[in-house]
Amino acid sequence: MKRVLRAVSIGSLVLALSGCGLFGEKQQPLSGTIEADEWPVVAEVGGLVTKVIAKEGSEVKKGELLAEIDPRSYEISVAEARAAWEQARARLEEAKAGSRDQTIQKGVAAVQQANASIRLAQARKSQTEAGIAKAQEQLARAEAQRAGAEETLRYQQKRLQEATALYEKGAISQKDLDTQKEAVSQATTQLNQWTAQVAEAKAAYRSAQEDVAAAVAQVGTAEAQQQAAQAELDLVRAGSTDYAIRALLAAEEQAQARLDQAMLQLEKTRIVAAEDGVLLRSSIEQGEVAKAGATLFTMMKADQLKLVVYIPEAQLNRVQKGQEVGIKVDAYPDETFTGTISRIADKAEFTPRNVQTQDERTKLVFAVTIDVTKGQEKLKPGMPADVLLPDEEGGR
Repeated sequence: MKRVLRAVSIGSLVLALSGCGLFGEKQQPLSGTIEADEWPVVAEVGGLVTKVIAKEGSEVKKGELLAEIDPRSYEISVAEARAAWEQARARLEEAKAGSRDQTIQKGVAAVQQANASIRLAQARKSQTEAGIAKAQEQLARAEAQRAGAEETLRYQQKRLQEATALYEKGAISQKDLDTQKEAVSQATTQLNQWTAQVAEAKAAYRSAQEDVAAAVAQVGTAEAQQQAAQAELDLVRAGSTDYAIRALLAAEEQAQARLDQAMLQLEKTRIVAAEDGVLLRSSIEQGEVAKAGATLFTMMKADQLKLVVYIPEAQLNRVQKGQEVGIKVDAYPDETFTGTISRIADKAEFTPRNVQTQDERTKLVFAVTIDVTKGQEKLKPGMPADVLLPDEEGGR
């Protein structure tokens, strides 16, 4: 997942690579931002929110109840569908009782089961197709927002360069310069947020594509099973097909499908966590009306914090995959946290524009991803951090 580097003042934060000795004073720090994978918890049905159980910042387990939507109207729908199904089933049983042929009844039961499998597979297929359309829309929106954020950041960085030049000439005050630096910081934060959302939307789109393919395969399997069961039943009834039973069987299956749908809608009134994680944000309160498709909560995986920094090409030999590093942030100036280099980019790229060191701006760099291994309980997404490499002599 590609991340955007956030520039911070040199010397405010230090990320020290372990096992390399002391650090040289001539080296420039390399900046990054603590990041985490986030995903939304979406309401699949609408209604009045009667309970909001989960609190922001709390750890939740997969399947844990986060909130509840008023289930009463959905319970009524289930009751109506169940009554209609029981009526249809009673009529079918009454018709089958007229014939004591146990073989026919067994064949009917097999067809019923096969048809139920088809309904379930088709329902999953429809749901996944709707999901892929929504994922495409969310991805397009996130990419558009990220493009706007990139343009804003470029503009603010240009303004900062101009302000820096004016400040060095004494044409503007320190306060004016600090104001422009804050504008760059805010633009960087917005770009980081939209970049994370684009990555999340891409992952959701890929997952939706896989779900559709799996659902299509399930429909094909279920239809083949139904055809086999129907063929066997037709052989048993050869010469004396009971059209009345066929009609009642279809009515019973239709009633069963409506009951299944009503029960599924009722189940969705319980909003649960899809995975273990930490609840970052809550977008709903008790007493509000949630719309289907609305994001109610945003979660993250607390044990998967990452940091991406950029290593100059000339210093690439100083890092290696699996190497432990220390992490320092402003919030805890006296503490050093631990991370492990999990990935070093295979291809070089030009230094990101928000790296302000004139000597490094035109050089090639390699993206280095660091997984946070200790300190997850204190480090938070969005915190900036710097890397300081040892000097050419190993700092000795």
